[in-house]
Amino acid sequence: MDRVDRLLALIAELRAASPEPVDPAVLAGRLRVSERTVRRDLELLTHGGLPVRQVKGRGHALPGAAEPEPLSEAGSLTGPVHDTLAEAVRTRRVVRLAYTDQSGARSFRDVEAHGLVVAPYAEYLVGWCRMRDGPRMFRLDRIGAAYLSGRGAEVRDLDELLAALRVPMPRPAPGPEPRGPAGAARARAWTLDRLEFVRSRLRDAAAEVRPAAPGGGGGAAALRAVLGHLAEWTRWQVAAVRAAATGEEPVLDGRRPPFPAEFGREMPYDARERMIQDAMALRSLADLARDLQEVLEAAGHWAAGCDDALWEAELPDPRPFGAPGPPRPLADLLAGWRGPLAHIEWHLDRLSDEPPPAPSGDDEDVWVVDRCPLQA
Repeated sequence: MDRVDRLLALIAELRAASPEPVDPAVLAGRLRVSERTVRRDLELLTHGGLPVRQVKGRGHALPGAAEPEPLSEAGSLTGPVHDTLAEAVRTRRVVRLAYTDQSGARSFRDVEAHGLVVAPYAEYLVGWCRMRDGPRMFRLDRIGAAYLSGRGAEVRDLDELLAALRVPMPRPAPGPEPRGPAGAARARAWTLDRLEFVRSRLRDAAAEVRPAAPGGGGGAAALRAVLGHLAEWTRWQVAAVRAAATGEEPVLDGRRPPFPAEFGREMPYDARERMIQDAMALRSLADLARDLQEVLEAAGHWAAGCDDALWEAELPDPRPFGAPGPPRPLADLLAGWRGPLAHIEWHLDRLSDEPPPAPSGDDEDVWVVDRCPLQA
């Protein structure tokens, strides 16, 4: 990993153990670097202002987070709406909202607060609306007032709440005035956060099958097929989005395997997928995971450094098949519902929710990904 990722991982390890100290030798083993490197990084972080303390004979530690002052019901009416909602999420409470929807209609509703989400053009409360009896997202800038009740939120089905998060990315309000840099910064931050979340899911998926016996069981074989599929298609999707944004020729990142000459010609999805699986078959699970991670890492570096103007524009949607889709924001193309990140999550969800049937016959060791939203 590069230095920035290593520093982030080091801080994450210290925070996970906080307030208990962690020995530098243990940190070195977890980060797969030398103990000298860990000590140098700790010194750098300390000089940079991170409150790392050294516990003699035990290692280094970060202080535990201070508990926030509890917000009273009366205080929730006079303080900032955001503070009231954050307290409701932290303490799993019900909030009473004065909410104005997109059409201008105001309503008063009780909402079980489950999370605050930052999207490119707004911040949202995710919760269970008792008036609608279902999961909903509420834009914070449309919440005129919020009252913190004394009632606790119920335990809800996580899938239903996640469904509320997987709506198409919200668009900015129409108008002739230009959107300022804050919109670009928020869109970039949201996209990079989604990228890191998907990368962590991929690491977890690979780690779950790693202890399997040599050759792997069904789970490892299915994951190998999915990673091979995702590495090539994500490589293409990200390159196509970047080309649409910059007007330059597509640049394919990662470790692309050699393909037959006919791979570049038009062909049905199943024939192309068979070629992808054949080309990826000689690679190990670790190699496939590394290829896909490198594609996502390159996408993250590009997204972090590209011009603000690209985040403010509406760009053509490069579809895998057929004509380009209607223009969408860059954040939507990369991290929205039909983008490469959603494509990866779709397959990871299928692996955990709907295990595919075992292969049989002549294709004993071949798993072809024949169900995919790219075919839609």
